Amino acid sequence: MPDTKNPLLSLSELCRLTAVHLKDAICNECHTCAADISDLNRVMLSELADIERHTAEGICTPHTLHLAHALGECVSRAFSAALLLPSSIPPLPPLVEEATCNAQLAVFPEQLLTTLSELDRFPFYSLHLCANKARGAHAMLLNNYIATDGGKWLLPLSYALEAHRNVLERTCGLLMERT
Repeated sequence: MPDTKNPLLSLSELCRLTAVHLKDAICNECHTCAADISDLNRVMLSELADIERHTAEGICTPHTLHLAHALGECVSRAFSAALLLPSSIPPLPPLVEEATCNAQLAVFPEQLLTTLSELDRFPFYSLHLCANKARGAHAMLLNNYIATDGGKWLLPLSYALEAHRNVLERTCGLLMERT
């Protein structure tokens, strides 16, 4: 059987790239980032279809397919958040911090796939610290900006970022169980 790590690594790279583009769209008002995320989402769907075909042919295991779907969901959640981006975003520190933390979290799936044999060296504390920092930024965003009348327009984007973070964390948990 061929090595199934490569398709997962490719999907984890797409996961990281979409999170970085989403961060750039929020932090730097990148106007092409949403289109880039859309392109990466299409690539992810194509790669996921290949893995599904390989699973049906017995080349990949169902567990690999399960992990591939989890990584693909990370990409699709970033795509969903990108769809909610307004044309201009004010520089809100909690929003910037949440997007930055999500981009940092998106690095961990790739690291987990490349350090499976050395999980004792994997920075689990950093992963959980980053997720907690994102949760705090999300709470600050809800409390200080969205709770005001002028900030309610940010609520859908805020929930999309929260969903993106949650799926990133869940995927890291699934990848940790892989060993």
